[in-house]
Amino acid sequence: MVSFRKSKSKKKAAEVAKEEVPEKAAPPEPKPEENGKADEGPAAKSEEKPKPAPAPAPSKPPTLDDIPELLKTMTEEKGEKSAAATKRIYELCDVGHKQNRVPMVCSGKWDVLTPLAKCLTQESGDGRHLACLALNNLSIPTENKRVMALGPASKEVIGGLCKVIAEDKQESYLCCICLMNLSFLEASITTILQHSPVDEGASPIPPLDNPNSLIRVLEKLLTNSPSAPKSGSGKSEGVRWACGLIKNLAKSEENAALFGQTEIPRCVVE
Repeated sequence: MVSFRKSKSKKKAAEVAKEEVPEKAAPPEPKPEENGKADEGPAAKSEEKPKPAPAPAPSKPPTLDDIPELLKTMTEEKGEKSAAATKRIYELCDVGHKQNRVPMVCSGKWDVLTPLAKCLTQESGDGRHLACLALNNLSIPTENKRVMALGPASKEVIGGLCKVIAEDKQESYLCCICLMNLSFLEASITTILQHSPVDEGASPIPPLDNPNSLIRVLEKLLTNSPSAPKSGSGKSEGVRWACGLIKNLAKSEENAALFGQTEIPRCVVE
């Protein structure tokens, strides 16, 4: 049986973002090489031992002024360079830089959402994971929800998140969290559930008739989930946050009617 555990606090507390990325431990400084020879007298003692190489200077923390160059690197480069730029974007909106979240999305100076959404389609796990973390952080402020769910980049954002869930990537639970954060904006819930992507130039397909629609992707996530997924696993977390998303989306009568035509209610109550 899949159950959704209520949060102890109200909706603000439910808006969760994985805001910490563990930094890799710095490698130990190289030790001076030992000569290995016997003492050859005062002359030998006076010889200086090789000094360790100086540690590299720490990189300068990113600022909002760096965003244009970082976005260019994210979109034009691949692999490690693109992932490194995505990490800097994430650092600009992490738990220590909450004040940057609204300006990054709502100021109109940059479009950070479209490049982050494109990173969700990368095969590289690092870039995709960091993009998920950044989008989660940016989805928390109320001002940002409207832009992310209803603005010009909404199709790319919702589509990218949905694609990661559909492909059952490791970051699926992060995408469910991000969508749930956006669904706290009541005006967005119909738009979110109506997401039904088609190829460019193709005629629209109703969500229930499209296996790639968000409602069918959520249905597949729940129906393919083990009856008792291991607690704390990516699968169990994905199911947990998907249920939270469904709960918010079902507040609309239109959405509730759509859910009623799927296997989702049965999966939730069993």
